Amino acid sequence: MIGPVAVLDVLTAEVQAQVRGYAAGLDLRFAPSASAQDFAATVRGAPYVVARSLGLPAEVLQQADAVQLVHQWGTGTDGIALDVARMRGIPVARSPGLNAPTVADLTIGLMLATLRRIPQIDATTRAGNWGPAALISGARDLNGMTVGLVGFGAIGQEVARRLSGFGCPVLYHRRSGPIAGSTARHATLDEIFSTCDVVSLHAPLTDSTRHLVGADRLAQMKPGAFLINTSRGGLVDEAALTTALQSGAIAGAGLDVFAQEPVNPDNPLLALDNVVALPHIGGRTDDNLERMVSHWAANIRAFDAGQGIDAECIVP
Repeated sequence: MIGPVAVLDVLTAEVQAQVRGYAAGLDLRFAPSASAQDFAATVRGAPYVVARSLGLPAEVLQQADAVQLVHQWGTGTDGIALDVARMRGIPVARSPGLNAPTVADLTIGLMLATLRRIPQIDATTRAGNWGPAALISGARDLNGMTVGLVGFGAIGQEVARRLSGFGCPVLYHRRSGPIAGSTARHATLDEIFSTCDVVSLHAPLTDSTRHLVGADRLAQMKPGAFLINTSRGGLVDEAALTTALQSGAIAGAGLDVFAQEPVNPDNPLLALDNVVALPHIGGRTDDNLERMVSHWAANIRAFDAGQGIDAECIVP
């Protein structure tokens, strides 16, 4: 059996059993909590570390005394202390594109939930209020809306395909330029924020994209427009977003990610009735669990056997 493999996520016993089944042959060690102390204890003596949305901070990686490979459960590696890994010569791998269909489905669902105010109406219905007029009057159709996608990698492209079924004109911005053959239209960020009814974020979090959506960008958005974020919370200046939502400068926001995760219960965004908030569940379905675990487990087996890992999985 290969291992131990430190899995830095807090999972129920049921999900842990599923993960063990998909990672047959690996000796998995799960973190009992998300505390830095428990993360550090989990990685000590482990040749392999799998990080998820809770990341792998520098103070934890520095205590991984036997690590040979770090693998991201998914694509985004902004939560991993890559500078420490490089300094120590530890390779970092990821699973590019595998969770794109699942996150794209959630993105469309979040758009619909936000525009139609589904969670709010569900809550008032359960409270005994049938057809609350104020909530229904704020509902909008996704059909025919112009949607702007900021970032157009695997997830953004999957979202664009799904939006075609809603008759939505789709604009996208990609730092490296337009993609040949796409039915969506490449546009500048200025055009996307000033003309689109819905702006959906699909860019990685880097130094250059942190707080990409701040007060200036929010001020560009059309009155009645919506912001959707299933990428990384750090892309958005949450204080500026709170102000824009409170003032009615934009109509609503659907957020699967926050700057601090788990999100602080006192975060003012959670108190707004024009926000739909989710706990970073974009890739979390039973179907995707098997797909993702099987991938990183196969990469760890290959690495352990000295076979190497596909170059596209290695973080440069």
